[in-house]
Amino acid sequence: MSASPALRIVVCLACLMCTPPGFGSIISSSINQDSLYLGDRLRFGVTLIVPPGSQITPPPVDNGFGKLSVKEWTSDKTEKKNADSVDFHYVVTTYSPEPCTIPALDFYVIKENISETLRTQPLPLRVLLVTSSDTGTVKDLKPQLSAGKPSLWWLWTLLCAALAAAAVFFGRRLFKKRAAAAPEIPRRPPYEEAIDALALLEAKNYVARGMIREYAFELSDIVKRYVERRFDVSAAEFTTEEMLDWIKRSPLDPAGRKALDWFFSTTDPVKFAKWLPDNDTVNGFGPAMRDFIERTRPLPSAASGAQATISGTPQKSQEGSGAT
Repeated sequence: MSASPALRIVVCLACLMCTPPGFGSIISSSINQDSLYLGDRLRFGVTLIVPPGSQITPPPVDNGFGKLSVKEWTSDKTEKKNADSVDFHYVVTTYSPEPCTIPALDFYVIKENISETLRTQPLPLRVLLVTSSDTGTVKDLKPQLSAGKPSLWWLWTLLCAALAAAAVFFGRRLFKKRAAAAPEIPRRPPYEEAIDALALLEAKNYVARGMIREYAFELSDIVKRYVERRFDVSAAEFTTEEMLDWIKRSPLDPAGRKALDWFFSTTDPVKFAKWLPDNDTVNGFGPAMRDFIERTRPLPSAASGAQATISGTPQKSQEGSGAT
């Protein structure tokens, strides 16, 4: 930027204001240059010589000085024997391409309840424009630059996505390892499961309590589960008619078929028609089904492993010397 031959133009205004006797002050103002480009900062100073101990109130700066915006200001005071020297320093700028002026500014001085007003002279300024050397046209202003640190939201987003993907990956691996490491608990043999279920049912004492219908339902479920696992059929889902039809086609011996057919035919009206049979019939349900389960229990064989006893003829185990 080129400047005038004297970069600091000092305009000294020694103004003796009309004041009471013995109360005289001097004010002067100065600028470091008489022209500036848009957005450039210019230094403007005001010096006051006032009686010792005087209080000075400067003009407000919130709304600037005319078309000039006040960016900052400071003041300092030098005390002398006969007078105080108070300096005000302002940093101003403009964003308007039109010529502007630092207007006359009023400074109020108070000494022992006596006041006076000191006023600076207006200081005109020239606003320079950036022009092209070959065309002489005014160039556009440069776009506004962003201040502060660059935004890193994209980096945080990428980091969160990576952490989420890593959590899913390692979570799946951990789940697979635990699933593979978890030992499969073998299911109990159908015979043992059925015998234990019969024991639990008898412990409920349904017959003695007169709960015949509940007893018939639970006993039927126990027998169906045993038949399903023992003979690999979907007996647990069978209706009574489907169960009776399977009994006719089953690999059971005649005694086994007769026992199952009698049980399901007799308990069906108990369960669904609320028919109450005599005590001998009710007391025969449990022993008949226990005998059926015992007769069809698969027994181990030394030659071919576990074999099914479905003929009703007791089989002997060759393990050791005892018989099953």
